[in-house]
Order: sequence, then C-alpha cells, then structure tokens
Amino acid sequence: MMTRLGHSWLQRVLPAIALAGLGGACGGDDLLLPNEGQPATVAAVRGDRQNGTAGEPVSEMLVVEVKDRFGNPVGQIEVSWQAEGGGSADPSSSVTGVDGRAATSRILGPQPGTYTTVATVAALPGTSVIFTATAVAAQIAFTTQPAFSATSGIPLDRQPVLQLQDTDGAPIARSNVAVTAQIASGGGTLGGVTTAVSNAEGVIAFTDLAIRGSPGTRTLIFAADGFASAVSGPIGVGVGGAASIELAAGDQQTATVGSAVPIAPAVLVRDATGNPVQGVPIQFTVASGGGSVSGAAALTGADGQAVVGQWVLGEAAGANTLRASVTGAELTGSPVTFTATGQPGPVSGERSQVSAAPTSIAASTGSSTITVTALDAFGNALPGLPAVLSATGEGNQLTQPDAPTGSSGEAAGRFSASGLGSHVVSATIGGTLVTQTATVTITAGAPSAAASSATVPDGTAGSPTSIDIQLRDATGNLVSGQAGAIVVRVSGANSSNGLPVADRGGGNYRAAYTPIAAGTDRIEVRVDGTPVSGSPFASDVAPGPASPAHSDAVVTRTGGVFSTIEVVVTARDAQGNPVGRGGEQVRVQVNNGAVLDLNDNGDGTYSGAIFAFGFQFSVDITMNGAPIRGSPYQV
Repeated sequence: MMTRLGHSWLQRVLPAIALAGLGGACGGDDLLLPNEGQPATVAAVRGDRQNGTAGEPVSEMLVVEVKDRFGNPVGQIEVSWQAEGGGSADPSSSVTGVDGRAATSRILGPQPGTYTTVATVAALPGTSVIFTATAVAAQIAFTTQPAFSATSGIPLDRQPVLQLQDTDGAPIARSNVAVTAQIASGGGTLGGVTTAVSNAEGVIAFTDLAIRGSPGTRTLIFAADGFASAVSGPIGVGVGGAASIELAAGDQQTATVGSAVPIAPAVLVRDATGNPVQGVPIQFTVASGGGSVSGAAALTGADGQAVVGQWVLGEAAGANTLRASVTGAELTGSPVTFTATGQPGPVSGERSQVSAAPTSIAASTGSSTITVTALDAFGNALPGLPAVLSATGEGNQLTQPDAPTGSSGEAAGRFSASGLGSHVVSATIGGTLVTQTATVTITAGAPSAAASSATVPDGTAGSPTSIDIQLRDATGNLVSGQAGAIVVRVSGANSSNGLPVADRGGGNYRAAYTPIAAGTDRIEVRVDGTPVSGSPFASDVAPGPASPAHSDAVVTRTGGVFSTIEVVVTARDAQGNPVGRGGEQVRVQVNNGAVLDLNDNGDGTYSGAIFAFGFQFSVDITMNGAPIRGSPYQV
C-alpha cells in the first residue's frame, strides 16, 4: 500500500513536483518508421491503490505513459481523467511530455470508501487505465515534531512522536499499527529504525532517525495503511565531519606485470552532506596480487582527494587489488578497493618450456605429444602465440600445433619417426627460440610376423635342435625384449605344445627341443598369433649313433647235436630308433669259441650263420666292442 499525505502543504507541493518530473529529455532522429510516434499503448506508471483522507488529495500523483508500437514514448498526447464515485481529478486533462507521461492529482470524495479514476486517450478508443483510491476516516498526527536542524548522519536531537487520530483529531487507542518514515522532500537517505508500531494508546515513537545527505532542507513523511499520512516541518541539515570515502580515480586499470599502473589510484573523502573533507589521513595497502606501493600514507587535499605515489603490480598475471582506508576511523565505503589486471610480458626463451609425452615411442607406429608452453620472464602463461617445432634424427614426422597457444600458454603437436635412437625436439614461440628441448627415444615397433623370420634345421634323435628366430617390426627394425610374443610348437614325430623362447639380444631369439623319434617334425613359429613366413617348417629327424645297449638281435638254432645258429642284429640309437645304416663292427662268439664278424647289410642290420656241435649254446654279441642288449643269448 502506498503512503498517503493528508496536509494541505503537501497537497499543493506534490502535484507541482510530479508534473515537473514528467518532462525528461528524449533523443531520436528525424526518420519515422511506419506508425512510429503514433500512440499504441497507454499504461499506469504509479499512483494506483492509494489511501487518503476523505475530501483530500491522495499523496501521490496518478501517472500514465503513452508509447508507440515500438515501445518509444510519445509526447503531446492529451490524456483525459474522469473521477468516478465522487471527488475530482485536477487537472481533468493533461498532455504527455517528451517522456510520454501525463499526470493528475486525485481529490477524494467526502465519504470513506473506494474511488475510481479512469484515464483515456482519444487516439486509443476502447483503451483505458483505471486507478483506485480508498478514502479513510483516520490520520496520523504529530505530538512531537522532529528537530528542525540536524547534522548529516547523526540521529536527530529530537525524535518524532505521533498519534493515531480520527478526522476530528480525537486520539485512536490502537496498538501494533506499523508507521513507516521516509524522506518526503530534499533527497538523501533516512537512517535508523524507520518503522515503529503504535502502543495501546495509539502513540508511535521513533528513537534513532538520522538524515544523510548534502546541506539543505528536508521534510519527512510518516505513513500507515488505513491512515492519512503526516508530513514534518522543514529540517535543516548541515555539514558534518568525514563520513564517507569513495574511489576517485585509478580503478580497473591494466598494466604489464611488475610495472606501475598508468594512473595513480586516488580516493575522495566526504562529510555526511557530500562535501569534500581536507586533511584526512589515508593508508594505501596492497591487498592481493603482490606488487608494491610508494607514498602509501597520504592526506586528503582541499578537494578531499588523496593519491598514492605509485602502484606497481605483482609478477603474476591476473587480478591485483589495492585498498585505501582512513587511519583510526571507519567511514562509509571504507576500505576502498582498486582493481587492476596484470598482463603477461613478452615471451621468454629461458622460461618457456618444451616437453614430450611419452619420451620413448615405437618406430613408425608410436607417436609422442610435444607440448610447448609460452611463458614470460615471470612464468606467466602467454596465449595466442604461434609455435613451430623441429627435430633431429632420421625419418622424422612432425605435426605442427594446429592453433596458437591457449589460455594456459600451451600448444601441442605430435612427433613420430622411423629412425631408431634419440631425437631432440626444439621449438620457437612467436619467433623466439625456446632454450629447453625435449628428447624422444625411438625404439623398434611392435613385432611383425610378416617381417620376422625363422631358421629350422634338420634334427638328430637325442640331440638338441635349435630354432633361430629374428624378430623385426614392420619397417624391418630388430625388436628386442619381446620373447613373449613368440610361440613355437612342434607336431609330427616329436610333438610339443610350446617351446620356451630365449631372448639372445639384438632381436635374435632361440627355441630348442631334443627329438626322440626319428621322422619328420613340423615346426610352427608364430609372432603375436600370426605365422612367420614359411611356417610351419619341416625338420627331418635322423636316428642318432648306434647304441650297443639299445641294439638287439634275433638268434635262432636249427638242427640237433650238429646245429646251425643264425644271428640277425638290428643297430639302434640310444632312443631305440633303428639307425638304418651300416658301418658298425658287430661280432659273435658261440660258447667262447672263435669270434666271428657278422655281415654288414648296409641298412643297419647285421647277419650271419655259425655251425656248432653240442646241446646248449651261449651266443655273445658285441657292437663296437660292447655287448648289445640281451647278450649273451641262450639257444
């Protein structure tokens, strides 16, 4: 609910003030768009739903605003005001100013109740704005006027006391009616507790109201819902001591880190009326960002201003703050905070950085991210600078950064190479060579079955067979340390699901097994699950040397006392394989008789027949001087 004025002085003054305030300046040009400048809407601005004393004007003017269809205010439009229910509108018609606004004062009828005022514009038929106001039969009246003089910001020496009354001036005993005090004229602000409630007798007492503002005259208005307002007599406000401090110059500047801002920060000290105050001590202190000040202790001059000698920003880019406060006093606005932004300096080759991740990659298939960080001499990141990479070594592939350095000063490219060994990556940033470099070690790439090879010899039963493997990457580089990538299996005469693989260094590996059975083995060599070229390999396993202990014979006897003993010896190796070849010395002796050589059949068998006399025969057989298995045979 709006506050209400019930005094004749306010009834005369407020309409004049409100009408004067409607004539603000408005800019524009001479070009009129279609319908521009023609009334399109009319709307209430203020003055609706007020309370006032019956038969008196309401405290606030009724104001409407006329605009065209583009939302621009339209001046020189007549607005008609129709008072309904009693009373009158003064004036009954008014013309909009350049701000599109027109106003009138509503005088209420003689009886309590609701009164209506209708505003219409002839150019907008069928459109109207309706205001309502309530006439009440009660008011607020002073029993004690506030002091007639005051010092800005200091509580009034005499605080106002008011009484709830009817229209005849008789007291109304009603508690808990909230009365709010405001400045009615003269501007400024009203401090203290501005709302007080009535006691059981309807008395309202304020205790600490204080006016703040420039020297001059003020009036106060006191209002409550359902009661006509009361306006104080004039209060003269004079100059006080230092009351506030504010920023005068030097805020929101930008300078290179480690250097002084171009405008020295300054503050302005005023009294409660807004007048400059001379001779106030000011202390300037760096609050954040580092840096320093000279002339930190200063006094305000005749203009109320104090200026710091010099403010040098800190070394870190970003926000810096400086505070100014009054020594030994707390003023409104204290401390005053100045802000400045430190910008990075030029790129520093010594502080800027180059790094690689990872620092070791596989030839051709791997890549390393090269990160360049642009920094100034204080280590601040520098965005927006181009970076160019270069590298030593053979087979290099460099992808340059696709954008300038970002907000963190970083730009990234990529590096790969086919040549093994250490490659040194350098960078220039904005044409400045970075002292730091990054080293990337190129190792062999992933093993490639297609580029790898294996050598599989024929074997000999009982002797180890070595399978030599050379492991290479896709570009032919020998790959070390990848024994786990190799799988060797044997099938055929001697089967094995997997042979251990030894790393012999330099990309050379070996798997070995000892075949037992003579025949053909098939050796499968795979690298990361893929067969190497030529796999599976055939390995023909030959029998080993003849072994008397594993060779055997078939001894048969025919006849009686005069018998023929036939002997057939099969030469075998230590694994029991028939050697299948001749060349061994095989001898036979019957009953310790003469030693005879058996015939060498050239296929690993030896045979012969011996004529003997007797009933029982012991046949000794030797091979290369050693008895064969089962010797002596009894026949």
